[in-house]
Amino acid sequence: MMEDIANALAREAAVSVTCLPDGSVDRRYAVEDAAGDVETRRDLGRRIAAGHAKSFRVEHEGTAPGGQAVNAARQLHALGATTTLYGHLGHAVFDGLPFAAHSMGRPADVAVFEFDDDAVMFTEESSAIADWDLDDLDAVAGGDPFDADAVVWTNWASTGNGTAALRALAERDRAAEDGTADEGATRGRDRRWLVVDPGDVTACERDAVGPFLDALAALDPFDVALSINDDELAFLADSIDGGTDAARGSVAGTDVRAARLEFVRERGSLDLAVVHAADAAVARDASGTTRCPNLTVDARRYTGGGDRFSAGLAYALAADWTLGEALTLANACATFYVSHAETAGTERLAAWLAERDAGV
Repeated sequence: MMEDIANALAREAAVSVTCLPDGSVDRRYAVEDAAGDVETRRDLGRRIAAGHAKSFRVEHEGTAPGGQAVNAARQLHALGATTTLYGHLGHAVFDGLPFAAHSMGRPADVAVFEFDDDAVMFTEESSAIADWDLDDLDAVAGGDPFDADAVVWTNWASTGNGTAALRALAERDRAAEDGTADEGATRGRDRRWLVVDPGDVTACERDAVGPFLDALAALDPFDVALSINDDELAFLADSIDGGTDAARGSVAGTDVRAARLEFVRERGSLDLAVVHAADAAVARDASGTTRCPNLTVDARRYTGGGDRFSAGLAYALAADWTLGEALTLANACATFYVSHAETAGTERLAAWLAERDAGV
């Protein structure tokens, strides 16, 4: 499969993707105290809990553009997709982005404290992101931002109006279908992929999950894919009213991921539900379960891999790759990033996959 993906990446695919709506200024730090470097997150927790160290020094290691939509857009551009970003990009760190980028306001500020085994993020949220809605998108969009082969919609968890925005999009599409839409509100494509990477839903209220999935279910003109990690999957499944233990994957002998994915997929009338993890990607669609083992690597980054996964998934779905191929590419994009701390373009990613397939 990896050789097939490497060959597929060598062929140019005319794919257009829109990413929205967040953005952050990410400042990365190493941590130390009087005893020296704090090497693990657990070590930091122990030192704080013991009270022996009340003061920690940080070393600023760099500042970079961040945010889920920004990370996804960077990966999509690297893969060769015609990429348009609508984000919160009101900072000089975003000035060098090599694709079409439109700012809707102030980004979040994120301090990333990095350890040998993990990272911890402290975020000062932007009120512009928290209050974002489709009117803000319309204010900066010269045309229809949803007229693309795929749309990557990220960070629902940080947008207070995220569910309302999804509902508004569904209403626009219904108006376009019945001919009551305002001029310019119609869609140029019959079917498009909408890849939703909702962010850290575990920080949300559980009673917000049902309306969120209802809003996804109403997006009829889109093929909707939900891209989440294991913790987010467990939270979504456990938050849905009326779920059985078997559906939530808590019965002995049950394939936990597949059961939870199907439970969430059915509840949201999703075309595809995908969980990405260090060991594998697992997807559930109407035909059943598809699994793709992940590559084993030494990690250098512990944040941003999931965003690259969602970008690779969106690219492959828009290019009409098979689901197995899509999961393989998505895994490769994420794994290369976490192991190299870089976003790979097609040539470098293809060469790396060929090397791994050859056992190099």
